[in-house]
Amino acid sequence: MNASSDPLDSKTAWEPAPGSDWNLKWAAHLYRRAAFGFPPRREGVSSWQSLEEAVARGREACVEELLTGGKRAGELDELMEALGEQIAARRAGRFDDPEPEKLQGWWLYRMLHTPQPLRERMTLFWHDHFATSVAKVGSPLMMFRQNQLLRARALGPFGPLLEGVSRDPAMMVWLDASLNIKGRPNENFAREIMELFSLGVGNYSETDIREAARAFTGWGNNGPEFQFNAALHDDGEKTVLGTSGRLDGDDVVEILLKHPATARYLVRKLYREFISETHEPSNELLEPLVTAYRESDYDTTALLRRMFSSRLFYSEAAYRTRVKSPVEYVVGLVRAFDAKLSPERLARAMDGLGQTLFAPPNVAGWDGGEAWLNSATLLARHNFAAKLLGGHDSELGQAVQLADFLKSHIEGDATQRTQFLLRLLLQEDLSDEAEQRILAFTQRATQQSGSEVTAIRDAAHAILLTPEYQLA
Repeated sequence: MNASSDPLDSKTAWEPAPGSDWNLKWAAHLYRRAAFGFPPRREGVSSWQSLEEAVARGREACVEELLTGGKRAGELDELMEALGEQIAARRAGRFDDPEPEKLQGWWLYRMLHTPQPLRERMTLFWHDHFATSVAKVGSPLMMFRQNQLLRARALGPFGPLLEGVSRDPAMMVWLDASLNIKGRPNENFAREIMELFSLGVGNYSETDIREAARAFTGWGNNGPEFQFNAALHDDGEKTVLGTSGRLDGDDVVEILLKHPATARYLVRKLYREFISETHEPSNELLEPLVTAYRESDYDTTALLRRMFSSRLFYSEAAYRTRVKSPVEYVVGLVRAFDAKLSPERLARAMDGLGQTLFAPPNVAGWDGGEAWLNSATLLARHNFAAKLLGGHDSELGQAVQLADFLKSHIEGDATQRTQFLLRLLLQEDLSDEAEQRILAFTQRATQQSGSEVTAIRDAAHAILLTPEYQLA
């Protein structure tokens, strides 16, 4: 590759990729990053069929469908909102009650069945960005409503999302808003809204935090509703990031949105989420996106459209350079085999993988990246894949019937069916040597066991344990 075609060249990185580059490899890449592995789910169409159709439809159409959602979006949203409210309201206790997986299962079901997978993907991103845990909040209803807020504004302008989170009751409890009162300001929320939610470290002072904390005094909640108590609010003069006046919390949010560091911080974080977590981008590379994001009033849809259409996104510099989170791993695997599992059992089976929905470990969210993979979590992925492929498992209920699944997709012997699995799960990304080892293993296992189904199941399990499959 010569210098002029370098995908990391800041002058050309964000230009649209050539249409001729679109094929199965890059279609699968788009859906791994933006949609848990496969196109929006459609009744009667398998995940593999939908991926083949996506290749035929072309990149531009696929990107637009992800950004705008499918035809059933409103219908599913209405049903899931009513169901989630019912689950959360009924479960008035904490997540350490006997059935912690109900609300988690509700969200996993949305991820698996939504015609708007990018919206769910971004809801998960914002859940990590505005990390809030029911372990302290203690109210599934508050967590459910925060989740609905993140989803409703996930692809819209960032401003209304930040404004909504700043008044969110779950966030109020999580960051001790009840302790932030006139004369005794608590700095928790003021610090996190600058450090983690908008500006990033190094773009504010301790004085800015103290003054912003005063601006947010009196903000709190009455159960699942936001509440402002004027008697507890410090109405005096304050100075935050160079702006002075009798500032309140809304004024601080507006100041943060006007600050140039906010767009830069968010674009860098979205780059890591969707382009690469192994390559640290230069300011020069990000500047076209930062400028456009700021000038568009933080239009997240427009930013993602540019990312998902760019030369850089469809380049080896971005290909399989992110470790799948446990949620991406599980949802993508279930989608691949069109498995029909109990979402509650699925949530329970995710224990040990390292990511509990509605319960990130701290205010900074999950570490992500290589931190997802260690001896314990790799073993948990190994066990989950084995259970899913096991035909029937008491923990998952009815798991994948691999023989029936393969029969509906391809005719042929064990070798041909294993080759199909390599296309489905890895788009044949393994080296020739590694692929030949798996095919040879299938042939030997078939001869030794006399069972083609058992041999193919073992081959599928081996594919799911490859380093390549752990990468998005």
